[in-house]
Amino acid sequence: MRSLHALTIAALLACSSAGVSPAVHRDPSVITHEEFVASNEGNAYDAIAKLRPLFLKSRGRTTINAEAYDYPVVFVDGQRFGDLNSLKTVVAAQILQARHLNGPDAVGKYGMQYGGGVIEITTR
Repeated sequence: MRSLHALTIAALLACSSAGVSPAVHRDPSVITHEEFVASNEGNAYDAIAKLRPLFLKSRGRTTINAEAYDYPVVFVDGQRFGDLNSLKTVVAAQILQARHLNGPDAVGKYGMQYGGGVIEITTR
């Protein structure tokens, strides 16, 4: 039993000394400030298209509400900002975080017309 314990410790030390770091968990529904800066894109639309292109896609209408949007709607700092094209006016480096809400989550938070989802932008 002692040799198994010693072997386990040796293996852990070898991994740590070799520079192996634990895996970083990335939330697929969130883009961080660091990711926006590293994208080297000037505006939010281009950065999102590069980093998480599925944020910009239609999932199809999830409600029979004729007033509903088929594509995600953009909210900036808690206020409705516009359609996806409005992201082209937001400077990517000024974004702290972008979060994608799918249709059901967006409907629950913002109302029935947001069945296509929401992209929530928080700026610096």
